[in-house]
Amino acid sequence: MEVVMILKHVTEETPLPAVFIGICSGILLCSFNGIFLGFAALFAFFLVDTRRIAHFSAGMFMGIISILSAPQWAGIPDGQHIIEGTVRRAGFAGGTYKVLLDDFMVDQGAFKGLAQLSIYTNVGGLGTGDRIRAHAKIKRPRPFGNSGEFDYREYLQAQGIVLTGSISDYKDIEIQSRMSSCGLRDKLVSRLSALARPEAEVLKAILAGDRSGLTYSLRDAFAALGIAHILAISGLHMGIIILMGYGAVFSVLRLVPPLALRLDVPLMAKAGGIIAAGFYTVFAGATVPTLRAAIMAGCVLGSMFLFRKANLLESLAFAGIVILIIWPLELFSVSFLLSFAAVLGIIAAYSGLEGFPKWVVFAGIPLGATVFTLPVVVYVFGFVSPWGLLSNIVIVPFFSLVLMPVAITGLILLPLSNCLSSYMFSVSLDAIGLILKTSQAFGTLKPVARPWIIWVLACYLGLIIAFFSRKSGIRSIIVSISCVFVFFIPFIAKAYLNSSGLCFDFISVGQGDSTLITRRGHAVLIDAGGSYSGFDTGRFVVGPHLLRKGITRIDLVVMTHAHPDHIGGMAFIMERFEIEQVWNNTVEDWNRYTRDVTKITKKKSIPVKTAGLGDVLDLHGMKIAVLNPPGIDDDILVSKHRNLHSIVLKISDHTMKGIFMADADGFGEIRISRLEDELRADVLKVAHHGSRNSCCDMFLSRVKPKVAVVSCGYDNIYNLPSREALSRLEEKGVEVFSTDRDGEIVVYKDKMGIKVKSHRPRADNEQDRHDTCIFNSRERKYVR
Repeated sequence: MEVVMILKHVTEETPLPAVFIGICSGILLCSFNGIFLGFAALFAFFLVDTRRIAHFSAGMFMGIISILSAPQWAGIPDGQHIIEGTVRRAGFAGGTYKVLLDDFMVDQGAFKGLAQLSIYTNVGGLGTGDRIRAHAKIKRPRPFGNSGEFDYREYLQAQGIVLTGSISDYKDIEIQSRMSSCGLRDKLVSRLSALARPEAEVLKAILAGDRSGLTYSLRDAFAALGIAHILAISGLHMGIIILMGYGAVFSVLRLVPPLALRLDVPLMAKAGGIIAAGFYTVFAGATVPTLRAAIMAGCVLGSMFLFRKANLLESLAFAGIVILIIWPLELFSVSFLLSFAAVLGIIAAYSGLEGFPKWVVFAGIPLGATVFTLPVVVYVFGFVSPWGLLSNIVIVPFFSLVLMPVAITGLILLPLSNCLSSYMFSVSLDAIGLILKTSQAFGTLKPVARPWIIWVLACYLGLIIAFFSRKSGIRSIIVSISCVFVFFIPFIAKAYLNSSGLCFDFISVGQGDSTLITRRGHAVLIDAGGSYSGFDTGRFVVGPHLLRKGITRIDLVVMTHAHPDHIGGMAFIMERFEIEQVWNNTVEDWNRYTRDVTKITKKKSIPVKTAGLGDVLDLHGMKIAVLNPPGIDDDILVSKHRNLHSIVLKISDHTMKGIFMADADGFGEIRISRLEDELRADVLKVAHHGSRNSCCDMFLSRVKPKVAVVSCGYDNIYNLPSREALSRLEEKGVEVFSTDRDGEIVVYKDKMGIKVKSHRPRADNEQDRHDTCIFNSRERKYVR
């Protein structure tokens, strides 16, 4: 009975926590998310007694209704379509001009939700309210196909976006009506953009919610101090706005005695805070994160407005109920989880430190928020700042009491006096500059291997029971068990990694190459993908993949050759991970990618070796032999020869052998066939993404692979892999896997033989575009 009653007191005064956990359970039930549904059911067991079953059931019903009525992804086939809609928001994001359309139609059919269109050339001035019509190329977001990767489509759906596409040229857009006008937000953004300073881009983000000018270096600067959350409009910003509105109304009324005598000053001040939050929400664009922050802040103030003592848990539960009814997919949003975890941590610290000196409470609140958000940060982002706690104690108050109020004052003065508003903005920019200099001097990010999800759940089970349950013997038992899980699970994961045999992990990076080889906890990374469009595969694909695999230290990084589709993502890997040594095939820093890597290797004192034929490394039982290039000469400085001079590796142990060809197709294969005595291998990484010159008969006859893997992008413009290469592999009886259709491909050996696993299963009725090598299962075995 003591177990059942451990959290019942939370719902004794208010049913809202029971309703909130019911809504979460309903959404998770319809999303077929078993492990999180079990976690929610556990807390429902702790929270809900017989008096609250009806409330829990009502919440569950609302959750089911909200998720079933949420906008679903538009079932429009990829290709050219006529789209028409009203512009809700337009501007640059991630270097691309993007337009968000509301009330949109595709081929005269109306859809519920928002459409996001990218415009690539001659981008122009579309504004909120404009009605446009254009021929657009509709394309459904397609994941790379790596295990545990970020689901971009799910992220878009949480924002209400149900369709994505692109328009090649702004001139192709027909503007049917102009409704937009230059408002205060546009004036502010224009004013700050004209300054052409990184500090101005930060100010645009924290004041107007315009993150279009935030470069990765700026985001990293704040992340390195553990304060990246201040770059997005959140409950912190709304709290500052409410306090400023409250203070302004309170001060004005107290300065006018006749009004102060006739009005309830505190009540009017609270109303002023709510009105200020409403105006700011509209000003910042009323995006989902802004509205969520406004709801969370407004719930607390609303309870005070109704002459009630604010119950913070009740207010948080009510905010969650409202948000999840409107946007049920927010339950899977990282920003939603971080916001709620932070507020829960603040509540835990505030209630736990009641009666302590104010300076203890002042230091304890950031600590509570940091501890409660840390499991999500580690699991989702994988990089942690050692300065996070100290920065939140020092810099966040500076931001709240100095930077933000001064910037808001400048915003208020903008339509009244350019001189005064410019002065206020100048002070704000100097304050931001101080934060950036602090980050440059002290900021750092440490990689953390992604923990198992059970570790995250154990963290929150222990934290919630420890801070919100009543003292009892069962509380001590549950908290102790949670602590054991939290402490030992990372060691178990590390032991599992250190006991694993040789594994070839072909990461899906689009039209590029990246392969991770692991054995007994040691790792080799061959290339890091990339693209000619500038997409950073290191930051968004390879880096997160390494952390999911438990890799924070790489024994050897191999840059096969200096083409963007192979080393475009390498700079991020070199910067964020611990690298023991680097092999490359050139001494010439001929492009920005090699220059970036060279700069980092010098900064971090990483040994760099120019590898060539005959080089061999024994890495704790993993033999790495270089088969190509035969030597470094002047030809390597000529771009057309770079593919032939790619570093080709043969990696093996006593169980399995693999050859990794990079882009050394055609003559490269012939040269290796003639120079090497022993080429037999179980696994072949096909040269040059399966080009028509790859997989020549002489080479395949020497290697005799059982499995061949092609790394290429889905529906790529080069039509790779080529029909010729696939036909030659088929003639030799080689099983072929490709990352464009199979996603991530993992090859390893167990007692039954060589096993191949692909993350993306092929449908039983899928028609191979080359009429060869159809696989209907996710797993194949090859007995030697």
